Amino acid sequence: MASPGILNPCPARSGITPRAGLWLALVLLGGAIVTPARATTIRRMGLDEIVSHADTIVEARVTSVRSFWQGRKVLTEIGLSVTRSYKGSPGPSLTFQQLGGRVTAPVPLTMTVPGAPIHQVGDEGFYFLQPGTPGQHLLVGLERGLVRIRHDDRGPFVQVEGHRRTPAELGERLRAIVAGQSPAAAPKGGGR
Repeated sequence: MASPGILNPCPARSGITPRAGLWLALVLLGGAIVTPARATTIRRMGLDEIVSHADTIVEARVTSVRSFWQGRKVLTEIGLSVTRSYKGSPGPSLTFQQLGGRVTAPVPLTMTVPGAPIHQVGDEGFYFLQPGTPGQHLLVGLERGLVRIRHDDRGPFVQVEGHRRTPAELGERLRAIVAGQSPAAAPKGGGR
């Protein structure tokens, strides 16, 4: 039989040591104060469907990112400098909002939304926007509404529906879809 010590001062009691009791108490207490988890479900959409839900589609560069409180929510406003417009009439610049962001006042707080992209000044991409509150836009389907332009040793590219494309190739595809000539709807074999 083990002699009484710091870890087991009362060997005659049950098999729970004070250390195990402390862990058990922490687990039970932790379970009592944990708030319920909420999930974000993003429905899978093809490019044709994303285009159909968007009222504005632009190729643009992020020029500003500003987070702020609106009631009890943190929102982020993203400013874009438009390079090309594929749908809608946005003008040379536009803004859109998304839920979440980082604020510093009255206390530092970061609110993240699963599936919402994080934007930084200088990011480039194709933005698929839908109407939000009056005068505002939102990304279609959170991350689905942004196709980032990336760069590597082969040049700029986008990843669309599992395929690497140049931004110009995606632009041509968007023009065709907006014009109602989606490759999925076009006759096979190039005939009319």
